[in-house]
Amino acid sequence: MPHHPKPFFRKGRGYFVQIGRQQVKLADGPECPANQSVAWDKYHQLMTARGNGSARAEGPPESAGLTVAELFDKYLGWCKQHREPTTYLWYQKHIQAFVNFAPAVARMAVAELRPFHVVEWADSHGEKWSNAHRRGAMIAIQRPFNWAEQLGYIQASPIKRIAKPTAQRRETYVTPAEWEKIKSCCQEGDPFLDVLEFSWESGCRPQEAKRVEARHVDLEAHRVVFPPAEAKGKKRWRIIRMTPRAEEIIKRCLERHPEGVLFRNKRGRPWTAYALGGRFGRLKKHLGVRYACYDLRHGFCQDMLESGNDPLTVAELMGHADGSMVARIYSHMNQADNHLVKALQRRGNHQGISK
Repeated sequence: MPHHPKPFFRKGRGYFVQIGRQQVKLADGPECPANQSVAWDKYHQLMTARGNGSARAEGPPESAGLTVAELFDKYLGWCKQHREPTTYLWYQKHIQAFVNFAPAVARMAVAELRPFHVVEWADSHGEKWSNAHRRGAMIAIQRPFNWAEQLGYIQASPIKRIAKPTAQRRETYVTPAEWEKIKSCCQEGDPFLDVLEFSWESGCRPQEAKRVEARHVDLEAHRVVFPPAEAKGKKRWRIIRMTPRAEEIIKRCLERHPEGVLFRNKRGRPWTAYALGGRFGRLKKHLGVRYACYDLRHGFCQDMLESGNDPLTVAELMGHADGSMVARIYSHMNQADNHLVKALQRRGNHQGISK
């Protein structure tokens, strides 16, 4: 007589049943007659759908009828409706690359997908992908399955616990001396130099510099303003304050492009992350180091702190909600500690005067 799995209760988590190698959730807790009844009803439906109670098939019935490609389509449709266009395009790019690499996997039932399918795809790029890039690509494939589990399309993600490369902090930043070298490698009037110099002068995020439009500019107040709906986090106004040099760059861009995105390349197209990355790649031949736009923002923060500005002021200029972000994220880069020594000396001098 065949053995059929039975529902069981896990404290703090609810009722489950073991189907093959997978635990399928039947009902939430706590342990009580009402929840137990719901669990048994779901159990009977599950066993009936599996075929007269057979517990030998791998994976829950919901997964068996949905292919990997179909799940991807569902997720991208949802993403296009509920997320920013750039977010949708990011997922679409990685998902399409995965499907192109393994078309047979895309035709599989979701329950048949295994972590090694994703790992082999990521590893196929070898040294072309950094650990950070590999991690991001694997997350792009993993997240649709987590989303499908949350919405109930599948009982559990088959790649929920996939091992990914460890996230690494980018600890490089541009010093004032390095900034002068970068400028010397760019011709006067180069649109690439405009976006770099504005970032260096204002400390703005790369995505903010790329999205500045004429309607965001408030020259009378010497600032660029993003409303909450267009700002990071979508909770507060983002105000980028401009130095005279940053304002000069913005005015020049306004003359070229009185409407729409201000920072554009020589072809008149808005800058993309890939285009900026390509320019930094070519600069590496002259500088020996491959910088990124965020290195300018980090350099702005470092320079402001070393100039004696307090973290709260720096945080406000950079668009952080409070000074804790500056202390937590940027302190690991603070290797040049002369400004800290000077702070201690000022305290010592003050105490000496007091005595």
